[in-house]
Amino acid sequence: MQLIASRPFTYATRRLKAGDYFVARTMADHRALVATGRAKLASAYGTLNESPDALPDALETLRAEYAKVVGKRPYHGWDAQMLAAKISEARAAD
Repeated sequence: MQLIASRPFTYATRRLKAGDYFVARTMADHRALVATGRAKLASAYGTLNESPDALPDALETLRAEYAKVVGKRPYHGWDAQMLAAKISEARAAD
């Protein structure tokens, strides 16, 4: 989940200032940061996508396309931008 730092602190080797956006590594971290008042949910301020359901569908479509073009499953940590780049590289190599 995307969060906003409400005061300066260090998280995941990053020095955050108040107002910085960051992503919590785990749900436990997310709950702890919000409960202690160090962070607020970014979605409450309208910073996330308008339709959050559209992103996973697009990502799944890109993963399926990568598997079709390359012939193997993509790395699960790649985002949509990385998948699109890998697909275009594979098509250019053919």
